[in-house]
Order: sequence, then structure tokens, then C-alpha cells
Amino acid sequence: MEEIPQNLVMDIHWIHDKITFPHWKDIRQNRHVHSLYWIQEGEGVFRTDTEEHTVSPDMLFYLRPGLSMEMSSGGGEPLRITMILLSLYTLSPSADNQGRVEPLHALPLPFRLKPGREPGRQLGQLFHRIADGWVPGSPGSQLQTQALLYQLLHELLQVRAIDHPDRGQGYELFVRMKEELERRYSEPLQIHELAVRYGISPSYVRSLFQQYLHKSPKGYLSEIRYEHAKKQLLYTRLTLKEIAAACGYSDEFHFSKAFKQLSGQPPSAMRFRESRKG
Repeated sequence: MEEIPQNLVMDIHWIHDKITFPHWKDIRQNRHVHSLYWIQEGEGVFRTDTEEHTVSPDMLFYLRPGLSMEMSSGGGEPLRITMILLSLYTLSPSADNQGRVEPLHALPLPFRLKPGREPGRQLGQLFHRIADGWVPGSPGSQLQTQALLYQLLHELLQVRAIDHPDRGQGYELFVRMKEELERRYSEPLQIHELAVRYGISPSYVRSLFQQYLHKSPKGYLSEIRYEHAKKQLLYTRLTLKEIAAACGYSDEFHFSKAFKQLSGQPPSAMRFRESRKG
């Protein structure tokens, strides 16, 4: 299960409700950005160097930076496209605000996505809200539009996961268990408890996590606890014992051991190093 990178930063270049005409033709002009094209109406053809796609309403096209594409409408109803152009970056933050920003080369989205009827209706409404509410140069509009765009990216990944060819019958069950681990990370959860609660075997729980997340449920839970603990080390004055209790570790010793396995250093060393930077 692919996810949007953490600490994603966006810069909105342009949002446009483009109405074409019969026998319209064009090429992708802004190839240095990430582009999302939502097809509202009409029919046409999109051509890349390797593929040709028939275009119809309620389709989403994601164009990564660098991709060339030719576009055309037929002689009937012309295309109407909501176009969103973005630059995307990942931020590696630190307590001293000296994080590193790097361009994101591609989102984990396919070139073409055709959602089902209900997801398509919801995505169409979201694209409409984004296009209708964006006011270039307005700080308030910029913040509101960015919030909607983060929601849009999340919704697109949800649709992509549902339509993914390797999605099996256990996918929805996996999502529920994953979300439970994320919510209840501070509790002393055991995998066999998840299995009993959802009426499956512990081996099937592990199999689902391996299939969709490529890691064990225990490993995923450890990563969640580690991230919460790291933030508390950097931004609070809680003791190691208090952080251990708040993040689901049985005691300070197990917290320090697990933290060192993931970070390569004990929690006290990370806190000391970051405090010296400040």
C-alpha cells in the first residue's frame, strides 16, 4: 500500500477550468510541474510517447514532471478539464528548523485512474470546490486550497488502493486493523488481540500486513511508537519514563532498546544532540 510521502510541501502554480472546442488539439506546455487533470465533460484522446488513452468524463490523469503529452478533442462534445499544476517537495524537519527541502519527482499515482461511480462523484465535487475557491494572490484562499489539495491527494490514494489489481478480499480488514494500530499505539496491543477482535488467525493478520504494507504488524506498530516518541523527545521536557508510558512501551528499558534499534542511537543521545543545536 503506497502512501504520500511524509512532510509533503506544495506550491500551487495554476488551477484552471479549461473548456475546449470540437477538434481541439494541444500539447502539455508545463512539463516541469506535477499536473492533475480531471475530465468533467466530453471525449478525446491523450497520447504520450508510449501510450494512447481514450478520454471520457470522470477520469483522472496524473502527469509527473517531465512527461510529454498530446491532447485532442473529437468532433462531438469537446473536453472540459479541471487542471491543477503543482510543485511538490519533501521536507526533512529538525528541532532547530534547519530541515532540508527536496523536490518530489513523482507521486505514487498511476497515469490514468477511473474511479467507480460514487468515488468519482466525490472526487468531481472536490475538484469543483478547489477550482471554484482558488483566488491567485489571496493568502486565505491559498491556505484553504492547499488544505483541499492535501485531502484530494489522500482521496486519490484511497481510490488507487481500492482499484489496485493486487487488492484482495482482506484489504478492508487490513485498513481497519492498520487504523486501529495508529489510534491505539499508546496501549499495550498484542497481535493475537487483533486477530481475536476481527475473527481471524494471527498468521492471517501478519499475512495481510505483509501483502499491503510489506512489513509485519509489530514492525509497523514499532515505527508509529518511534515517531511519536521522537517528537516528544524533541518538543517536550517529559522524562524518558514518561515518554515510554505515553508511547506504549512497557518500561524505560524497552523504550530505549527499541528506539536505538530504529534510530541507531539511544533516546537520551538524540535529545542531547538536538538540545546542543538549539
